[in-house]
Amino acid sequence: MKRNFLKITVALAIVFTTLSCDKDYNSVGSDIVGDDHFDLEKYEVENLIAYSKATGAVQSNNLPINSLGVYENPALGTTTASFVTQLQLARNYERPETIIGTNITMKSTDSVYLYIPYFSQNTRVIDENTKLNVFKLESIYGSSATAFDLKIYENGYYLGDFGPSDDFINGQKHYSDESAKFDNNIGSQLNTSSDPTQNTAFKFSDKEIALYKSKLKDDGTYVFVDKAGVELTNQFEPSLRVIKERMDPGMWIALDKNVIKSRILDGSLNGKLYNNNVFKEYFKGLYFKAQQTAGGSGAMAMLDFSKGYVVVQYHSDIATTDSENVVTIKNEKRTLKLNFKGNTVNLIDHLKSSTYQVAVDASNSVLGEEKLWIKGNDGSVAFIDLFGVDEKEINSDDILVDVVGGNGVPDELDELRLATKLNKWLVNDAFLTFYVDKTSMSNTSISEPRRILLFDATNNRPILDYVIDMSTAQDPKNNKVNFGGIVEVENVDNGRAVKYQIRIANHIRNLIKGTDLVASKNIRLGLCVTENINIAGNVSLKTPISISTDVVKYIPVGNVLNPLGTVLYGNNVAPANEDKKLKLQIFFTKPN
Repeated sequence: MKRNFLKITVALAIVFTTLSCDKDYNSVGSDIVGDDHFDLEKYEVENLIAYSKATGAVQSNNLPINSLGVYENPALGTTTASFVTQLQLARNYERPETIIGTNITMKSTDSVYLYIPYFSQNTRVIDENTKLNVFKLESIYGSSATAFDLKIYENGYYLGDFGPSDDFINGQKHYSDESAKFDNNIGSQLNTSSDPTQNTAFKFSDKEIALYKSKLKDDGTYVFVDKAGVELTNQFEPSLRVIKERMDPGMWIALDKNVIKSRILDGSLNGKLYNNNVFKEYFKGLYFKAQQTAGGSGAMAMLDFSKGYVVVQYHSDIATTDSENVVTIKNEKRTLKLNFKGNTVNLIDHLKSSTYQVAVDASNSVLGEEKLWIKGNDGSVAFIDLFGVDEKEINSDDILVDVVGGNGVPDELDELRLATKLNKWLVNDAFLTFYVDKTSMSNTSISEPRRILLFDATNNRPILDYVIDMSTAQDPKNNKVNFGGIVEVENVDNGRAVKYQIRIANHIRNLIKGTDLVASKNIRLGLCVTENINIAGNVSLKTPISISTDVVKYIPVGNVLNPLGTVLYGNNVAPANEDKKLKLQIFFTKPN
């Protein structure tokens, strides 16, 4: 159906309604499908305005998932993500001399390391050479075979719970562009191993981490042993070793023992480990700083740092007194565990490609754009205004003169409301379809977003179709499948993205009903990438986005979690791309 057809239909409906004594009104929104008395009609909305806006810096503290690494997208630019986190004691140490001990030393057999697991899937395949499980890494963007420079520092900037700008009443906000705060307050570098894969050439490895059975020799060194505890004659063959503990692939990085001893273990004797409040004031956490290496494209991982920890091994004296008041001092190997808990900040540096920069700078919210540029982290989102505008100049010869123009409702929506009411049409379904600009996204090194999210940008909340869709999938990232937004790819090996489709049937039903002032308001829609469809909260923009007289202060948190982006066709396309332009299709059922 086209718009001129709507007007003719409305005119005829008014005539027949006048002659009819039937006053019944069928409410819009019935889900009747396949009834023999109804025919399905498709209406394609003519007036859509879509455009992109850069988000600028976004709130990035205390996110559930954080990015770390370097990701290069030829279409959108290079994103570098660093991370700051506090550490927490696994327990309090009111009397450290009885638990941590005194005369603390770091022997050659002691080590300090951190472990942070990756998102991975155990393929249940065993490597015959190493006897280790084979894993497939998930949520790694770019090539995990490429390296980047990773430095881990003691953080010197305190992450408070409450913000000074709000008189310490509301939670402290930190934004993605605050790298300078932490760069200007760094302590010692901690990952100083001579192994470059621990720092200057760090890679996300898919290898299972194994701890092997070993024993301490008289000379103070450890050796691998067999099940009976006998030293292996070949210390270099992994297949001969006895696996004592298995850990999923993750960051396993040695930290400087001397710095940790000085800053943490020795600090325990001065009351710095009394409880976590004291400890976090004293030792302000870790700063994971990523940088691109010369000539390298790097890789970026999504990580749940809360599942990570630091293990500190050391030797110390602890005195015990028996029932006969005999004091015994034992010098033994001990372990202190620190968890990645507390406040965090994800720091994002995004160097936009020149094409992307020009596109978002030239955004046209009046006529719309040929292409929509959406990117996560501190990237960009798209906005969509449905049904066009409300014409102030009213044509007196128009049959719709009394219902269209000057009432604050777009003319096309007004016509749809009247035609639907008079003809007793029922909205059966509605879809927004976004086609991918395959030329811009043709480079096979580009990871394409698995899912995009449509949201209510006027009220900073999910739309109704998102809320009521309770469908689940084996992979939670595919939940709300009826709502959609899942990428559709070419039907070939390693096929590229073709389009995304999102169901907005309930939103359109409410708009066309026009009976509820809140539900029928023609809100502005927002479109972004998302890391996880199940996360529906918002984060603040450091600088709100201005659109005419409106401002957008928040975006979905899922967009900040995802470093990926894509280029979609908008409404204002060239004639050659008419078949790929943004579409809103509404399916009606109507009486015969």
